[in-house]
Amino acid sequence: MDAEYLVTRALSATGKKTVYKSPGVVPDRRGEWPESAATDCSGFISWCLKISRKVDHPLYKQVNGGWFETTAVYQDVIKSVGYFDQLTAPRPGAILVYPDYRDTQNRLRQGHIGIVTQTNGAAGIAGVDAVVHCSVGNSAQGDAVQETPPTPWRAHEKSVIGWYYDLL
Repeated sequence: MDAEYLVTRALSATGKKTVYKSPGVVPDRRGEWPESAATDCSGFISWCLKISRKVDHPLYKQVNGGWFETTAVYQDVIKSVGYFDQLTAPRPGAILVYPDYRDTQNRLRQGHIGIVTQTNGAAGIAGVDAVVHCSVGNSAQGDAVQETPPTPWRAHEKSVIGWYYDLL
């Protein structure tokens, strides 16, 4: 799979009235994104990359029992030992991710992941202009999968950019 195909695949899920549901159900990875699917951000990205939500990689097993989700993907990106390598400059097809975290009231908050669709040439998260992702916030507009500015990642200090190892 190449980056252009990945971005096109991810954007094809917009406008389908997706419902945010964690963990939700990942649609058939071989098919198109269906109307009114119900999934979370990690499920959406696993569909885009055509990989299973349950993986057999030792890092993912250590982090969370083998699930493809934000905290395991974040660990993978920063260690570059599984499916992702860390990038310093974004490019379309890269992922943005931050792990689960505790807020200022010590409440556990979910991490988030999306696919970079547009860049501006700057380094780091500042170089990202648009991301396609599935989120609760997007649901307010009637579709959990949308292309938006990278606001959530710019606001989170642990956000990193990753490149899927099998992406051309």
